[in-house]
Amino acid sequence: MCTDGLPLHTRQWGKAIVTRVQILLSEEQDRRPEALARRLGASKSTLVREGVESVLQRREAGNSDPLLELVGQAGPIGRKDVSRRHDAVLGFSRRKKA
Repeated sequence: MCTDGLPLHTRQWGKAIVTRVQILLSEEQDRRPEALARRLGASKSTLVREGVESVLQRREAGNSDPLLELVGQAGPIGRKDVSRRHDAVLGFSRRKKA
C-alpha cells in the first residue's frame, strides 16, 4: 500500500482513480498510436484509454462489426423493394455516380 491508502499500481488522477497496467504490443502496435498521438497533440495513454473504452462499449453492446452499425443509418430511400432487389438498386446507384 502507498501512503494514500491505494495499492501501489493505483493512483489518483484528477478526480479519477487510475490503475497502472503493463501490456505487450508489437512494434507496429506501439508505433502507430505514438505517431497518432503526436499528430493530435494528445498522449499515447489517452489514445489507449479511448481505444479500450471503444472496444468495451462495442463488445458489451454485442456489436462485433462496427460497419454493421451503419446499416439503416441513411433512413428510407423511397423504395419498398430494396431488400429483394438490393443488387439492382446498388448497381443503379453505382451507374448513376459514374
